[in-house]
Amino acid sequence: MKPDRRTILVSAALNTVEAAAEARGWDAYPALLGLFDSTNHTETVGSLDVEELPIDREVWRLHTTPAVGVTLPYRIGLQAITDALTTVKAPQLRTWIRAQIGPVIAVAFLGEGLDTSDVGRKPATYGPPTDPAGVPVRALTAYDIDGRYYQMLRVRGADTTTTTILDDPSAQVQATAIVASLRRLLAAARP
Repeated sequence: MKPDRRTILVSAALNTVEAAAEARGWDAYPALLGLFDSTNHTETVGSLDVEELPIDREVWRLHTTPAVGVTLPYRIGLQAITDALTTVKAPQLRTWIRAQIGPVIAVAFLGEGLDTSDVGRKPATYGPPTDPAGVPVRALTAYDIDGRYYQMLRVRGADTTTTTILDDPSAQVQATAIVASLRRLLAAARP
């Protein structure tokens, strides 16, 4: 699959995922997703299969446990999952990847309400991502095998999303907790 075509397919898949999340409503648990190339197995022009990594939902409850007077953001749970799945002693990620229809081409994180978008935020900032008016945001962040960064944001109650795609994300973007975790997971999932 050519990189420019991959961008279009990943963007379309992320739009579908976010639209489904919007249809289900707010206050959902976060999800860690794999986007798989199913073109090798079909006669069609091509499509992506999106699958949620089966993660114990208790991991996401970490954010509800007060720690030293603050509420932990979902990215802490994502980092813990990443640490567990990318160690040599944890073959669960590779087993899950092998069970899919095609090769993984991107990994995405969908979350809302608590620090789901960490791009441009100060590392010590806790609490919900918000627009300037203080309204919570749902964020869908992805990283693909070409090193491309995607982020879709929907302000709670908005009819549309704001989408950012960076072909060459800056070091600051790549160093954020969510993107760094997605990069590590994608690297561990690739043969």
